[in-house]
Amino acid sequence: RSATAWPHTGRLALYLLGLRATCPPLSPQRSLVTWLKYYLEEDWTGSRRHGHPLTSYYQYGLGVLALCVHHKRVREEVIRRLLTAQHHGRLGHSGNAVDTEAVVALAFTCLEQRRLVGTGLAAELRAAAHRASRSMAEAQGPDGIIGNIYSTPWALQVFLATGACQTEPAFDRAMAALLENLEAFGTAATMAQVLPVLHGRSYLDIASMHCQEE
Repeated sequence: RSATAWPHTGRLALYLLGLRATCPPLSPQRSLVTWLKYYLEEDWTGSRRHGHPLTSYYQYGLGVLALCVHHKRVREEVIRRLLTAQHHGRLGHSGNAVDTEAVVALAFTCLEQRRLVGTGLAAELRAAAHRASRSMAEAQGPDGIIGNIYSTPWALQVFLATGACQTEPAFDRAMAALLENLEAFGTAATMAQVLPVLHGRSYLDIASMHCQEE
């Protein structure tokens, strides 16, 4: 990789999420997790207050989510970069914003539920995930789609992971819209987004898998 190339944060994060789901031997994972931690640091430029990822907040959030799913602690400064971005509305716009907000909310929920942060930060993450869930419900169109058809499964994963699926009317409408548009998910990448939702799961369920038994 050349010195000027951007870090492969999102690609490695997605690979590690898939790898965890297949219950592989631990040795190769350890090395890749170390690389992902390195990419998260390399991905950031500038100060904590004014910086931003070289790639995108979507990829940065995926990196944090993948580390959490692998039960790895993440430095508080890394988490606060995402909290600050969410607070100041820097996560994007239109369909892209839903994708990014959802990935970041899943990362926050994972860190809180897996108890990988202290109680004070956990409360902040829980509140931030709730705000994201409400924001996605408000972004739902009359056709039930949230953002666009490809961001809708991400939003549904957040509703499932946070438990909002039991009380949020937007969940049922979005699920109905998804079922009407399944033909849109014809590639491996898009199927990976939609399959967990069709089984009532989110990427957070990978973190609680017991590989010896499953």
